[in-house]
Amino acid sequence: MLLKNAILCDYQQELKADIRIKEDKIVAIGPELTSYKTEEVFDLQGRYIIPSLVDLHVCPRDCLLTHNSLIFLAEAAKKGGVGSIALLPNSTPRIDSEVSVEFVSHLCSTLPLNIYPIAYGMTEDGRLSDLSILHKKGCKAIFIESSIDGNLMRRICEYSLLLNIPIFCRCEDENLRRNGVMNDGYLSAKLGLPGIPTLSEVKEVAKIAEVGVFMENPFLFLSMSSERSLTIVGRAKKENQGLKTECSIHHLALTEELCNHYNTAAKILPPLKSEMTRLKLLKALKNGHIDVLTSLHSASSITKKDLAFEEAAFGVESLQDYFSLLYTTLVCTKMFNLSEVLRYASYNPSSILKLNKGEIAVGKDADLIVVDTELSRKIDNPLSPYHGKTLQGDVIMNILGGKCVYCKEGEC
Repeated sequence: MLLKNAILCDYQQELKADIRIKEDKIVAIGPELTSYKTEEVFDLQGRYIIPSLVDLHVCPRDCLLTHNSLIFLAEAAKKGGVGSIALLPNSTPRIDSEVSVEFVSHLCSTLPLNIYPIAYGMTEDGRLSDLSILHKKGCKAIFIESSIDGNLMRRICEYSLLLNIPIFCRCEDENLRRNGVMNDGYLSAKLGLPGIPTLSEVKEVAKIAEVGVFMENPFLFLSMSSERSLTIVGRAKKENQGLKTECSIHHLALTEELCNHYNTAAKILPPLKSEMTRLKLLKALKNGHIDVLTSLHSASSITKKDLAFEEAAFGVESLQDYFSLLYTTLVCTKMFNLSEVLRYASYNPSSILKLNKGEIAVGKDADLIVVDTELSRKIDNPLSPYHGKTLQGDVIMNILGGKCVYCKEGEC
């Protein structure tokens, strides 16, 4: 496959060039490459070609691990420019045994999406999962809740070091959250809804940061939503550079005001925060205090969303719009250029999972997307917090493992 007349852009470069792909690898990059007789050629007419996005925080629809839910993920991902995802294990069934990992691998074998299962650190009955076997079967990281037993956490940290894989940690004090459904503050009081205090995240982040420093483990702090949490991890990074932070695009684009009128599409976890916090998170991203971005995709069916706010499920449907959300929120506002965004949405997450992806270079996996930054589209999805909004930039083509898995109708 030869991709001609493109603008190549990754986390460290932007240049006009052609790309040749052979099998599943990039084999040549240069100006005006000559096509072979039997080679498939695409003229990209000056459009951008960038590394596929990598999302480390994805859950299946309604947290049900089924063939249909993974098909839905793959269909959404290829439209949103996502080539690889880390599948979190807090689903039904949980990814905490050899059988469940083989089940995921079997379901994923025919899908146009790289799905990397993450091992649950403990079984449902509170025992340590067989992490060595789960890693051997393909799990790229270990998932834990910050509230787990201290001794069990220590043992999981030891396995993380032994297997040389990171720990993904969701930091939340469930006792403090209790029955909270949105950010704790003036708006929650006005709406008469129970709030989730920021302290429920911050205190657990402080604890896990100390564990990371003491045990010297690589940790990814999932979906940080407080500038205080980022400050705590930032200080701990001085003693352990393996500590990484993640933030969702929604916490950079939206605020709790979207919960007004009891809009359940805005009910996500962690909850959307104030405009002041949103601006502080954007500043933290600009200053390098956030390492990874995520779509936080955790779609819920309409039967679980179209309810009273307190009864509706947490979750957001966003994988199919991920590139457009990144481009509209970060690049169109001129806060970041495309290369900077790709560092957080492709290169850094690839590096955390030790994938041969996330940049455009000879020898790298041919996981690429072609995007047209001039295109715009209006979101027509009542389950999306962006319903009715116009997003800039769209995915035209998605190439996975050297094969085209998606072409936008009328554009390829």
